[in-house]
Amino acid sequence: MIPIWLGKIIATRVIKAVKHKIDLNKIDKYVNKPNDLDLQARAHARALDKYGRTIEELEKDVAILKADSHAPIFAKNDYKKILRRLNKLEKKER
Repeated sequence: MIPIWLGKIIATRVIKAVKHKIDLNKIDKYVNKPNDLDLQARAHARALDKYGRTIEELEKDVAILKADSHAPIFAKNDYKKILRRLNKLEKKER
């Protein structure tokens, strides 16, 4: 059986040899450094967070308004009756 420390040494030397033989700088740069798509994703995430906070504030405002509001004084039928009375009064004045 190979000791663990010897296995680690062999693995690191193999990785170094592969890196030396194949130029992995471009792949490493693409993976580790932020590119345009990463920046766009961050910008979208920030915008979504901002909109989420705005929606939460608006929902709180709506809840406050609902708590402070009262039932309508007149129902739709009452409104229709009032309009009929107004129409009759206007016709009588003519």
